[in-house]
Amino acid sequence: MTIEIHNAELESILQQRLKSGNFASVEDLLLETLRETQPSAAPTATEKKAKALEAASLIRELRKGVTLNRPEGTSLREYAHIGHRY
Repeated sequence: MTIEIHNAELESILQQRLKSGNFASVEDLLLETLRETQPSAAPTATEKKAKALEAASLIRELRKGVTLNRPEGTSLREYAHIGHRY
């Protein structure tokens, strides 16, 4: 396969990375870069549950000490619409 690069900036980046000595060839550079950018496997149900629990915990932490100080007898809906024009 032959690949032509017409973008001077891209070519410069490739040349710099090759000169750094971390890669033996352009193929090695491209292979490593493509491996790094591959999407990871879909999270498992356990991982999703752990993330949801962590998010809930963070939300609870953020809500600590938050009060609405709404007037007695005012519903949350009414309180939320104070100042709204219909």
